[in-house]
Amino acid sequence: MSAGETATASRPHKFVLQARDPVTDCPVLEARISIADPGPLRRALGIEEGEDPDFDGIYDLDGDDLAALQRLTGLSFPRDLGPVQIVSWDPLRDVPYLVHTGYELALMLERRKPLAVFSDAYPADWFDEMIARFDPYVAGGRVVRRLIDEPFAKPRVVDGQRFDGIRRVFIALPDEEWRIEAYLALWQSLKTEGWSEERERRQGELLGYEEWQRDWWAAHRPGKAVQADLTPRR
Repeated sequence: MSAGETATASRPHKFVLQARDPVTDCPVLEARISIADPGPLRRALGIEEGEDPDFDGIYDLDGDDLAALQRLTGLSFPRDLGPVQIVSWDPLRDVPYLVHTGYELALMLERRKPLAVFSDAYPADWFDEMIARFDPYVAGGRVVRRLIDEPFAKPRVVDGQRFDGIRRVFIALPDEEWRIEAYLALWQSLKTEGWSEERERRQGELLGYEEWQRDWWAAHRPGKAVQADLTPRR
């Protein structure tokens, strides 16, 4: 094993424990933990040898799992705030402000985010379930929602699943609905004129990121090469 491989193997694996609100499914409490040898954690979670080698999965933790984790790390994590999950540390967490992805509904209910944009191939149950969390707030007038489907010329099959097109969902605060049209205009300009730092800054502005945050992202974003698509900052 080379020196580089030894350093990689011995580097602690970072994880995030999350207690999630059962209504919004957004994290309400998080804790970062570092584990030098993730082997005992794999065994505690019942992960088979060779399965998910990079810990890309999201794992729900019950009381026994949390007790095992406490024995491994010494961390006592509450269970009374909502379901608890463990995920690997994401490099986006090194950004010096909250990236909105995963917190959209909670931020919008607090009126801290004026617009959220989601897209994926359809049909997809997980996507429909995520969007359905906004249903009560659409019905109650706290947010407005627009759905746009872009069918493929012919259905596509990926890993045995058929997809009919791309579904884009725009959710805005009632007095910020103009941002949907502005985002669509930005999208059209991307198709005809290509991506640019100016358009990326505009995207961040429409999604509710502050000016200093847009400045930081423009200077430090991962892979500073010009993007071929809108950066997934929802």
